[in-house]
Amino acid sequence: MILNKIIPRPFFIVVGLILFITTSCSENAKNSSNKKVVTFTTINEQADSLYTLARSYANDSLMYKQAIELRLKAVELYKEAKNKANVAKTYKWIGFAYDSLEDFEMEIKYLQKAFAINKELNNNVEVAIIVNYIGIAHTIMGNIDSAINYYNIGLDHSFTIGDTSQLIELYQNIGITYQYSGAYEKAIGSHIEALKFCELTNSKSGIFSMNLNLAQDYQQSGDSLMFFSYLEKANEFVNEINDSLTQASFYHTYAKAYCKKGDLKNAHNYYNKTLALSKTLQFKRGLAAGYSGLAEISLSQNNLKDAEVFALLSLSIEKEICNTTGVVESLIRMAEIYKQQKKNSFALYSLEQAKELCISKGLNDLLVNVYYEYYQTYKSEYKYKLALTNIENFYNLKDSLAGTEVKEKIADIEIKYQTQKKQQQIKLLDEENKTKKQKLIARNWLILSLALIVILILSLGLLLRNKGLHRLSQMELELQKYILTIKDLNKEENPEPAINSKEFALKHELTDRETEVLLLLTQGISNADIGNKIFVSTNTIKYHIKNIYLKLDVKNRVEALNKLKQSA
Repeated sequence: MILNKIIPRPFFIVVGLILFITTSCSENAKNSSNKKVVTFTTINEQADSLYTLARSYANDSLMYKQAIELRLKAVELYKEAKNKANVAKTYKWIGFAYDSLEDFEMEIKYLQKAFAINKELNNNVEVAIIVNYIGIAHTIMGNIDSAINYYNIGLDHSFTIGDTSQLIELYQNIGITYQYSGAYEKAIGSHIEALKFCELTNSKSGIFSMNLNLAQDYQQSGDSLMFFSYLEKANEFVNEINDSLTQASFYHTYAKAYCKKGDLKNAHNYYNKTLALSKTLQFKRGLAAGYSGLAEISLSQNNLKDAEVFALLSLSIEKEICNTTGVVESLIRMAEIYKQQKKNSFALYSLEQAKELCISKGLNDLLVNVYYEYYQTYKSEYKYKLALTNIENFYNLKDSLAGTEVKEKIADIEIKYQTQKKQQQIKLLDEENKTKKQKLIARNWLILSLALIVILILSLGLLLRNKGLHRLSQMELELQKYILTIKDLNKEENPEPAINSKEFALKHELTDRETEVLLLLTQGISNADIGNKIFVSTNTIKYHIKNIYLKLDVKNRVEALNKLKQSA
């Protein structure tokens, strides 16, 4: 009552209304804020669901295209929720999906998007990982400079965060990239850096791998002494590896190295180790390789009985796993064993089987060896007419492939010469433009002073004369180099054919490993299975496949296989 007397009633009404409106606005704002949080949480959950489903498509069903579609939808939702970290993560996995589809340009595109966002977020760990994969993709595509550039970015970030394992992987991949570009000294230097970090962290498996990589570098560069030296260093750590398949692969490589050195005792020992591990693992490719190696050793020791047993075991397994190349090589070896046993009818039967396989599968490199073995067998029977026919087939096939290779080299020289010629013409045009500009300047100066014009004209004439003489000298030098190159190639048009060399590799400049990978592609098996068959990683198989595509001038497996069939 007293309060009513002091403060009028309308005042209480106004204050009450103000409090009610304020409270209502506050509640509405709160509810609006809650709705916003719920909306974003729902969007993130939707995106997470799509991301998880995409992972299932990619990992379990290998349905990479469907996985990409789902992840692109997830990206849009993550963007709506302003979740940059998850946008970057999803872009990364889209890139990995394109890697599985062997679309490396699209892989690079999405990995670069992930790289940009992670760089903005200062996520150095992810940046180092992503640029490593971008570098791998550029390596496969043959963009060596771009690959090295991204690897170096990865090194900078890895040093910043002190990630030793990432540094090791980056240096290793840099070495592989240099190895594929033929820069063996740089490859060795990079692998030595990786080895240092492995030794620093006492990573026994890493030390083993880096020594093996260095051995391969020296093997590619032709330094057999250092190749074997690093194989011995790798052997010191092979027992530290928990992967029995890797051990079996190494023992096989080590055995072959001992064979080349002529140390058949150690070679025999390591082939047996390959067999022991392969039997435990039920790894048939390893068994076939081990028996094949033992057959070769027994044959070189003239132990024909053991050689026949091992060769038959190898042949049986190669047939079982449908390895056409291995079957043909085993049949050729069987023919040689039978020939030395004076069982020429068996030898000819083996060669006939090998010949049919070579013709049907387009294995011209092995067909040459079949023709030569035919020649040796018929000659031992004094059937000189048949022997002559097969030796002619041998030389004709080799000459045909060698001639094609020489023509390709000449064409390459022509292309390079024409390119240099065009560059020279462009340079001349630039010089002419500069000359015209100088003449215009001289013409303007003519108004100011006649004497200056005379000096300028004389100077300009002298300059043009010197440039002309220099240009003619350069062109003459280029022409002389070109003529000498053509002469050198003409000398090589009819070289003495090397016995037992592989013509398909010579024709397309493929290495033995690339030839083996290409032949395995004809069987329609995956990159991972090819890697298991020849004891290398899936990334290395990708390098080989891309190198094959470049050398065959094809874009995919189908075109590569068609080209292989056409060469039959």
